[in-house]
Amino acid sequence: MPVTDRLVRVAGRTSAEAVDVGAGVVLGRGEDVTLRLFDETASRRHAVVRPEGGRVVVEDLGSANGTRVNGARVPRAILADGDEVAIGDVRLRFEAAATADRPTRVVDEGPDDARVEAAVDPAAADPARGGGADALARLALVCRGAEVAAGARDADGLAQALVDLLADALRADRVTMLVGRGDALRVAADHPRGQGATPTSRTLTRRVLRDGEAVLVRDGADAAARGAHASLVASPFRATMAAPLATAEGVAGLLVVEARTAGRFDADDLAALAAVARPAALALRTLDALSTARAEVRRLASRPGAGPGDVLGRSAAVARMLETVDRAAASDATVLVLGETGTGKELVARRVHERSAHRAGPFVALNCGALVEGLVESELFGHERGAFTGADARKEGRIAAAAGGTLFLDEVGELSLPLQAKLLRVLSDRTYTRVGGHETLRLQCRLVAATHRDLRAAVAQGRFREDLWYRLAVVTVECPPLRDRGDDVETLAEAFVERVAARLGRRTPTLSADARARLRAHRWPGNVRELENAVERAIVLASGDVLTAADLPREVGAPAPATPSPAGEVLTVAEAEKRAILAALAATKGRKGEAAALLGISWPTLNRKLREYGDPAAPPDADRPGDVPPR
Repeated sequence: MPVTDRLVRVAGRTSAEAVDVGAGVVLGRGEDVTLRLFDETASRRHAVVRPEGGRVVVEDLGSANGTRVNGARVPRAILADGDEVAIGDVRLRFEAAATADRPTRVVDEGPDDARVEAAVDPAAADPARGGGADALARLALVCRGAEVAAGARDADGLAQALVDLLADALRADRVTMLVGRGDALRVAADHPRGQGATPTSRTLTRRVLRDGEAVLVRDGADAAARGAHASLVASPFRATMAAPLATAEGVAGLLVVEARTAGRFDADDLAALAAVARPAALALRTLDALSTARAEVRRLASRPGAGPGDVLGRSAAVARMLETVDRAAASDATVLVLGETGTGKELVARRVHERSAHRAGPFVALNCGALVEGLVESELFGHERGAFTGADARKEGRIAAAAGGTLFLDEVGELSLPLQAKLLRVLSDRTYTRVGGHETLRLQCRLVAATHRDLRAAVAQGRFREDLWYRLAVVTVECPPLRDRGDDVETLAEAFVERVAARLGRRTPTLSADARARLRAHRWPGNVRELENAVERAIVLASGDVLTAADLPREVGAPAPATPSPAGEVLTVAEAEKRAILAALAATKGRKGEAAALLGISWPTLNRKLREYGDPAAPPDADRPGDVPPR
């Protein structure tokens, strides 16, 4: 080491190769400085390096472009042997005198600030500065932090994984993540776990939240910190780093890393911590937004009468249906929605409501097939007190509840003939009375009805009133079955995957190619409702982030049962099974794994069946070398 403290040029142009610190060295571009810097970004009097209390301090003199120590921009800092001071492109290495005994200490920046030695803007943090093995280790930490942030399923899991990672990589004795703003901070995670304590320095915390900078205290117990920062002095933790969890929306928390050994962390560690905090902050904001969205989905799904959403699909059949719906919605005409069970008739009714002049009013639904006759009448019209046993008070019916909006009567074909007569009177006169009452009330809502039955046939059989049929079917809308909707099956399946995963709080899985093939091959007798149930079951039972054919219900995509041939031939079970297997192999071009999935059986079972039917291509056993199930 040199006999005296000095600054030695490392890069850039200066008026001398080295200069003794002596009583002080002024650095700058002007002619009246001690060491002149030939750099246009330097101010005329940029910074001063001088002895102070037995140590050497560098202090920025209010320059426009700042002074950096070991890559971190600092207003003021203590220099240790080997530290590098950078101004623009000029870099100077501080070499301490051989006799110097200078433990690093914090530097007072003012009565209201924490005593910090270095501060760095997270956006400019360079963890790879200097190169070498240490730089590679810091880069590895940043990469692992980014992987943790990208793979997190929820905010709590991310917080804990991140503090555990930092504790291990930085050899810290305590790491804490705090989230919130101002004084409303809470501990999101800590290492070691379960301490639940906030970091020692409240002043340090406030500064990070206020300025959005990462800060470093190398030794909080130095005597120079007494009085101005008593909390650090009294703490068992000597070295502290803190970095903000900052996004474009502001600082929403911070990461604090502490060690019991003074000098454990340096400016390079601070740059790495700041670089880890940036993707973590973005991931936390995204996960919080996702959690809020999921909560909103659950809230909306729990509302009485709430449906899962609008009609999805781009097939020609759906386009024709929606064109009719939107035209009908513009009028007050009664709409009758027809279609098989599970085709989404209530969604169509909601679309009529939402595109009508009644959209500001309520949408009230009543399933006429879900209640006994007496209850249907009471639910629809309401009842007076004492109208029947148990009628302890007057009750308004669904017609009254739908005032100003839309009343949806689902499965209207299940109404008894007496109730059909009463509904006809309501539609004809637009008046009704409560059960057991005499007061005439007016119908003040639009009516939409739906049924899966063939009402024309019911009229011919005398089970449905022809005059009511004409009143209801002013405009009819046919809901196409899912088997006639082509590629809508995949569109709906993807939507259900997202919806169900959000409701269950799971990461949204993807549909594999074999699962898509099974979905397309199925006839969907239960229509959209069956598809949604199949997707939900698959998500609940799936173990990974990909839904495969094996996760779907066995009956989905399985070949239809054998039927008699046109000539009246009746197949045996074995022959029907054999034909189904051959059809599946033909459909999959001989790929046994896909054929097994299509049939809803295992790969070994398929091979066994082929051996039973005398297929020479079948292996003699499931473990024959070179004949393994496809992945």
